[in-house]
Amino acid sequence: MKGETRMDVITKEVRGLVKKELAAANRRFRMFASAHEGQNVIREELDEVEMALEPLKFFVEIRMWNTVKGNKEVAKEELKEMMENAIHLAVEAIQLAAMLEKYERSQRNGWPGSKEMGYEKEE
Repeated sequence: MKGETRMDVITKEVRGLVKKELAAANRRFRMFASAHEGQNVIREELDEVEMALEPLKFFVEIRMWNTVKGNKEVAKEELKEMMENAIHLAVEAIQLAAMLEKYERSQRNGWPGSKEMGYEKEE
């Protein structure tokens, strides 16, 4: 569209991926039953984002910097590996965004996961 920047286009595409991830998660798992449950799922997703970020930070701040500082070329294989790590980070971030959306919907709808048949029964 006219007036849209490349960032606007990418953001719209990412929002579409978040929607797809949310739909897939909703097919597999009920809505959140409570704020506590939703917050714990979101914390888990955030942990996964942070774990995916660590190797990238190490590469850029240590390995890449030491290579550049030594006036050497960064190995193509290392760059490809880090690109894959960056893609993994993006996937984890999309999953986090989907769970944040699920939290909002669950909250707005009165935590419907707790109202599903059999959920509150103890075995």
